[in-house]
Amino acid sequence: MSVESAVAYIKRMREDQEFRRVLNENSEDEAANWAFVKENGYDFTMADFKAAQDEVYKEYGVDPMQDIQIGS
Repeated sequence: MSVESAVAYIKRMREDQEFRRVLNENSEDEAANWAFVKENGYDFTMADFKAAQDEVYKEYGVDPMQDIQIGS
């Protein structure tokens, strides 16, 4: 399991519409989605995924906290 695998998965989700469509269509079935992810060569935990998000945000210059408005 690895952060690198999770980064590759996130990038594919951004770039591959068909891959994203299949996952979105099965979003209610978590086990099926994890099986599909693993069948496509990705192996990561949720902790890996969260670390990968941070890496991807940094790479693309995204600040996920930027759009949050507190006390509106």
